[in-house]
Amino acid sequence: MIRSEDICLRPLSIEDTNFILELRNDLDDSLSYFSDYPLYDFEHMDWLKKKEKDIDMIIEYKGQRAGRVRITNLDYRNQRCEFGIHVHKNFRGMGIAYKAGRIIIDYVFQNLPIRKIYLYTLEENVRAVNLFKKLGFVIEGTFIKEIFKDGKWRNILRMAILRQNLD
Repeated sequence: MIRSEDICLRPLSIEDTNFILELRNDLDDSLSYFSDYPLYDFEHMDWLKKKEKDIDMIIEYKGQRAGRVRITNLDYRNQRCEFGIHVHKNFRGMGIAYKAGRIIIDYVFQNLPIRKIYLYTLEENVRAVNLFKKLGFVIEGTFIKEIFKDGKWRNILRMAILRQNLD
């Protein structure tokens, strides 16, 4: 567990299944994921069984599940990994995503041989893009009409932050 003020990041567990399904299947958050709906409980359970050695944490705010933050695709040879975060709609606008993001980014850069953290997001997900910029990510490029989602072609941004940007 990683704690800071009113935020606690703890490892994802099987007991979080219903919470993860609620996050992933909320139609209001369709721009948060590239995958299509719905995500079923048996799919989630299969994913848990096959899960790689990622850092996948539940964000708790004052003892309540508030979201999820994860570091995936750890590539120690090239010293990079992928970042993702999703805060439940009932906990947005409280600075939780920023605090949790800052905690995990600092943890990765201080404890792992990682020099670059990158992410992919839909260009039109302005709320997410603004959060990522606030965390220090910069846009590295745009994949034009990269995915077909909700009836139209959408652009994907690749954003990244380098370890030295935090010094």
